[in-house]
Amino acid sequence: MALRIVDDALQERDLIDGCRQGHPAAQRQVFDTYRDRVYSIALHYLKGDDAGALDVTQDVFVRAFRALPQFRAEARLSTWLYRVVVNACLDELRRRRKVLYFGDVPASLHPAIAPDEPNDLDADVKAALARLSPTLRLTVLLRHFEDLSYDEMAEALGCSPGTVASRLSRAHAALARDLAHRRPESTP
Repeated sequence: MALRIVDDALQERDLIDGCRQGHPAAQRQVFDTYRDRVYSIALHYLKGDDAGALDVTQDVFVRAFRALPQFRAEARLSTWLYRVVVNACLDELRRRRKVLYFGDVPASLHPAIAPDEPNDLDADVKAALARLSPTLRLTVLLRHFEDLSYDEMAEALGCSPGTVASRLSRAHAALARDLAHRRPESTP
């Protein structure tokens, strides 16, 4: 098993070197490997705004390929890329707040995620996630959708593992309150 880890590390290092040298095949491989994850995080973070998530996804890879020469490889490429996603999502949120502040925002930029059916669990969960603060929502997404460890999340979010645990605890409590109506009533 250790040999596979070494092989994976060597492959990743070769891939990073290829991207740093501007090889389109290496960039394509990074894009193909991570685009769905990046898009998924952006889509959830932006409360279902498909166009916004696509813009953030494109922005993430532009930023990543520009910044790769400074990537020190102290973390895995995927963990570093999650940090780029976090920053891009936060920047998009700031941009939207500025637009809101100055008015002039089409309603389509902020679609409400509301359940079509009162009994649709998936829609209820999406709506509950959308109501979390951006920081808590991103923490939940990285843990439960991307299955990152606390250490990986801490690195991606730029905080300590203890802060990650605290945010996750607060998010779980908020989701539990928000979805309490979904719990089956206990019968005597």
